[in-house]
This record gives sequence, structure tokens and C-alpha cells, in this order.
Amino acid sequence: MKKFILVQGLLIQSLLLSSSEFESLDNILSNNLEDPLIIGFSHGRFDKSLDILNYGDKLTSTKPEKAISDTLFISYKYNKFKISYESLSSTGTVQRQTQPKKLETDVQGSSLFLSYNFLENEKNNFEIGLFSKKEEQDPVTIDCYAFGSTVIGGSCEEAKLRLLNSSIYKSTGELIYEPVLKTEGESSSEGIYLRISPKDLNLLNFTHTFLYKTSDINQDYESAILDTTDSFIRGLSIDGNNAGTLLDNFKDELPQKTPWKENTFKYSISNLVPLGNSFGLSTMYSFIKVSRSNFLTNPSKENFTKNHLLDLSLFYKFNDFGILYLKLSASSNYLLGENPLAYNRKSSHLFDHPYGQLNAGLILNF
Repeated sequence: MKKFILVQGLLIQSLLLSSSEFESLDNILSNNLEDPLIIGFSHGRFDKSLDILNYGDKLTSTKPEKAISDTLFISYKYNKFKISYESLSSTGTVQRQTQPKKLETDVQGSSLFLSYNFLENEKNNFEIGLFSKKEEQDPVTIDCYAFGSTVIGGSCEEAKLRLLNSSIYKSTGELIYEPVLKTEGESSSEGIYLRISPKDLNLLNFTHTFLYKTSDINQDYESAILDTTDSFIRGLSIDGNNAGTLLDNFKDELPQKTPWKENTFKYSISNLVPLGNSFGLSTMYSFIKVSRSNFLTNPSKENFTKNHLLDLSLFYKFNDFGILYLKLSASSNYLLGENPLAYNRKSSHLFDHPYGQLNAGLILNF
């Protein structure tokens, strides 16, 4: 049920990231499933045929090739308390016209939710919840990078500026060149939400969810060639440009190495309408507002802080404990506010475009 992610650009720190699918489903199905135990498993896949809003066509030098994600979640309700856990594993690949020609990254994530149904009346249930989320991107090594028409670093033949691994050369005599970059990232989030859900399901009864989340984001990289202070290397002339200036300009475009914080407010309104005994149809609209602190903006790129999301879901109950569902989702500004790890001063321009995906999943209720 995870989202099929498209991300353009180098060093976004995650080519495949997804918002919490359990969070979305809990908004819709909370208090509407009879039995206390919920288990869900999902498999998501992206290729160009699933790009329903042509997000990939709006990108230039980098194109998404494929993305796969697997999600498992489990939830248990005891009296008025509910505890839930979600685990995500995802991988994504993009192709580029210049170096690096292909990039692949893996992301692992987990979320823990605890909620309490503190009040109910004839019409509604009132639920308050706390949650914690973590995401980690596996390290990515970038051998060569094309900065404009100039390729630097690594083992590719077209590189015009390289840095030799001196320790390997001294011990073996081999000419092994340092990669341009080794990068990784992680985020941790904590939040609170209030949900007001109706006891009766019909077209005019809505669930309202108010959520506040604070996220700490840390993106880091290592680069021997970008951090070099060797006056000979920095004094070289490459394609008419000073090597030191070229390397400094490249570093200025990278995500910042110092941590920053993202604060997110999200309001969602949804409903679930039964269609006979086996089917149900749900719509959900969400508004997201983001603020950031200690974030170094890119003066040449716009900084985005708002997003609008719309989900349309169809549920099919095929027996007493099993539900299949299909969900179409669209957002006005990519995954803004959903995935704090994806937004940085290198990738911020990607959030200027609408985005869409198709999700599918299985829910078991015992």
C-alpha cells in the first residue's frame, strides 16, 4: 500500500519515500472494524505507466525508472486503547542523462502509534493519539558527477578531475580514485493527533483529524575531493574554470550537513460510505502546512510550505475477516509534509509539481 515514488535530482537522500499508509487507513477505518486485531501487508510498484499525473514528464535530466516498496502493519485495540506498528522497506532507481547515469537507493522505516478513545457520545468517537516515526536511507556512493559539462571524481573515463586513494596506491600500487560522494540520511518524528469519527456511516458523516508533527532531519555526506584543501588541485584550470571554485559551487548546491527541524500541521476530512454488503467507498482531503527551523534555503530556488492531498479509496470485503482495497491519490506539491527526509535545498524545486500514485493492499481483521 505504499506510495510509488518519483524523485528527480541528485542527492535527494531518498529516491523512494512514502507517507504512512497506516495513518491514512486509520483515518478512514478507525472504529469501523469490529474485531480488535488488524494486520495489513502491501506491495507497491512504480513504472511510467503508473505516473497518473505525469510527474516524470515534468522532470528533465533525471527520470524515475522503477520503485518498489513493501509494508507491514499491525494494530491491536484493548478497551479504549489502541497500539499500532508499521514497518516499511523500499527501493528506487532513477536514470540520468549525465553522470551518474543511474542511482539506486534503499530506505527502511518504522512507526509506532498509541491512541486512546477518551470520549464518545451518540454521534461521535473522540480519539487522541501519539506517534513516533523513523526513516533511514542506506549509504549511497556516487562515483562520478557531471557539474555542467565537467565531470569530476571517480573511475569514469570522462572525469577531468580526480583524487587518488593514496593509501591503496602506497600499499598495492593500484590507481584507485576516490568517489565524488558518499551520502546518507535519517529522520525522526514525533507527533500528536486528535480524531473525531462518526458512529454512523453515510455520505454526510465525516471524520476529522488534526495532527501536529515535529521532525528532526539529518543528511550527511563524505567527499575527499570536495573537501580537499590541496592548493595544487584547487588551483587547476578545468574547461576554463578554476577547480577550487567549481568544487565550492558544487558543495553549495548539496543538502546541508547540519541538522534541521520541520514542524507540520495536517488537517484531514474523510468519509466512508457502504455500497451494499461487500463494498465501501471513501474520499479524504488533507491540508498540510510546514515550517522549518535551522534550514538553509537555496537562494536560487523557491521554498514550499503548503500541500493539498486528495485520496479516493475502494474497499472490498471478500469474507468475514479480509478486506482488499485500491486507492488513488493526488497531491498539489509532491510529498511535501509527508516525508521530511525528501525535502532539502537541493530537491526543493521538485515540490513545485502535482503528484499522483496508485496504492493497493490487504487488511485482515480478527
